[in-house]
Amino acid sequence: MNIPVFCSFIRRKDMDTVLNCLVTDSVGPGEYLERFHKNSKEILGYDYGFALRSPYFALGTALDSLNLKEGECVAMSALAPPYYASVVASRKLSILYVDTEIDSPTPTAECVAKAIAEASLKPKAYVHYEALGVMTDPQALRELGIPIIEDASQSLGGYIGEVRAGAVGQLSFAALESGCIITAGGGALVFTHGRRDAQVLRNQTEDIPSELRMTDYNAALGMAQVKELETIIGKRREMYSIFAQSITRTRHRLISQAGDGEPGFWAFPIALSSGMKDVRAYAKKKEIDTEPAFDNSLLGKGFVPEGACPNARSLLLRALLFPLHQRIGAAGAQKLARVLATLP
Repeated sequence: MNIPVFCSFIRRKDMDTVLNCLVTDSVGPGEYLERFHKNSKEILGYDYGFALRSPYFALGTALDSLNLKEGECVAMSALAPPYYASVVASRKLSILYVDTEIDSPTPTAECVAKAIAEASLKPKAYVHYEALGVMTDPQALRELGIPIIEDASQSLGGYIGEVRAGAVGQLSFAALESGCIITAGGGALVFTHGRRDAQVLRNQTEDIPSELRMTDYNAALGMAQVKELETIIGKRREMYSIFAQSITRTRHRLISQAGDGEPGFWAFPIALSSGMKDVRAYAKKKEIDTEPAFDNSLLGKGFVPEGACPNARSLLLRALLFPLHQRIGAAGAQKLARVLATLP
């Protein structure tokens, strides 16, 4: 039986929470959404936040809170999800694509500063996408002097120094889609740790129609999962450590986070030293599914101009994802560790 790269881990008590919601006949945003807001705030430690029906709306809400004007520019990683481009275009903004370091998927402050220095139109905001759960120096990012929107979808639960994922930007959001560290079956959280920005978000909450807010059905599942965040992270951390030891026996390299801290354990990413086709074929033969890390990115979908962002292009060709989720189980983890240790 194949081990998939992503698999939402939903337990019986998660289903019980959703079933309890179903019998209340509460379909739209209501009591369960409010309880999800309360639990998320307590566990993630932010000042204020609310849940929407998709990360698309979450990014749009964060951008709207900055009051950007038509024609202004937003900087973002070339490896960010392709829906970013649609959100920006809908607000008639332009994009400054930011390259990464040669072996790290998340732009550092130096990468952003270099892109800004070379740009004809200076960005008014930077969307900091923490790709593959990898965080970078938050203080250096803040010293850029422009508003930061942090996408902690893949880094949730990670930290660098004393800063947790979601606390880097003035505004932050995290997707809760299928395969995310926490899933609500769809949707996203938008939140902030700052009091001034919290008031801005509160004001925006009043204008967001119910059709864009997360439903009680999704909130019920999200509520059950967010309560188990530490347990979820703990199990993924254990497997990550085992897999990291296995990959050291090969010529390939783990894509990891520099500095004091740990990444978000979203998947197990490696940078290949040989052809991706051969490695994927070998893993498939051993019943292990894999996915190219950045095929579904702005760069992978052709939004980034040809010749721009060379380091990100290198990662596009070399970065491969292996499974890292609770459904792998003990036997599956042993099997996956053996495969990783013997990759061609």
